[in-house]
Amino acid sequence: MALKAIKVVAPGEAGVVSNAIVPRVRDDYLIARTKAVALNPTDYHHAKYYSVPGAILGCDWAGVVQEVGKNVTRFKPGDEVSGVCHGGNNLELEDGAFAEVITAKELAVIHKPKDLSFEDAAALGVGIATTGQILYAVFQLPLPSITEVVREDRGAMLVYGGSSATGTILIQLAKLSGFTVYTTCSVPNFDLVKSRGADHVFDYNVPNFEHEILNTAHGKHHSFQYVVDCFGSDDTAEVCARLISKENSFYHSVKAPLPEAFKKIRTEDSVQATTALGYLLLGEPLSIGGMDFPADPSLEEFSKKWTPVIEELVKQGKVKPHPHGVIAGGLDAIPGILESISQGGTRGKKSVVTVA
Repeated sequence: MALKAIKVVAPGEAGVVSNAIVPRVRDDYLIARTKAVALNPTDYHHAKYYSVPGAILGCDWAGVVQEVGKNVTRFKPGDEVSGVCHGGNNLELEDGAFAEVITAKELAVIHKPKDLSFEDAAALGVGIATTGQILYAVFQLPLPSITEVVREDRGAMLVYGGSSATGTILIQLAKLSGFTVYTTCSVPNFDLVKSRGADHVFDYNVPNFEHEILNTAHGKHHSFQYVVDCFGSDDTAEVCARLISKENSFYHSVKAPLPEAFKKIRTEDSVQATTALGYLLLGEPLSIGGMDFPADPSLEEFSKKWTPVIEELVKQGKVKPHPHGVIAGGLDAIPGILESISQGGTRGKKSVVTVA
């Protein structure tokens, strides 16, 4: 059966093909027919810089299970689900989400709550994987409870760029983990981050916003032991370096590689600076940017623990998807959307495409 998909059709170029085939059924994977997909900056970067011709692009998806591998236990044909794939995978060209029929690893798939549309659910995958990795694998915080309200005060966390797709999920999970959340964004997105639980919001376009953050934090007897930089530029890393506590603190850049500017300011051994490759959460080897990474069994085990927890938090409505806009045109629209992402995209919203 010939299927439509978005592949790397030439070095640096994404295009629509109509001759994709149904992926093979691997033991720990399922096959699903997509109903909606969402786009992320990583999709553009893979198309432009990282992926070889023939690789199917796309990470975020939602759809209906068609078939499951012999080791899959949580899903059956007919289940409505959403998840994350390694789109643009140079080692498994069929692994992307931008196709009519896709393959996804069980540990990266959740059941879709009935009160979420496929378009809502498609906007979850990368966000919940990335934030789970940061908070509970890198920072090694306890997983949030699915039955109890956290009563322990864990202090303050700064999320720089809280209105980003990663930021809105981070805010929600940080609150569920007992933190007072400080965040930055532009004024039009204040209501969004407040709706996701941010306690203190600052406009990063105001010249003295760093002083406002520090004055507010000092007034609340807060210091920033945990700082997540959703942009990961040298400019934002410098700001985060000036705001973070100098004692036993943790800075994480969502964007790799780690900005050199951070360590130029924060040279203390007591300040840890990290970044991470979310694709390693799948427990598979990775080849990207001319570098090869072996499978990480510890991250695979983490994913198996994290996925059921975040599935339940989404089901309970405690973690909501990032706002999105549905763009007409189906899969055919994706190459154009990828180009718009390269120009900055739509702030405060993810782009979602209905597939079927």
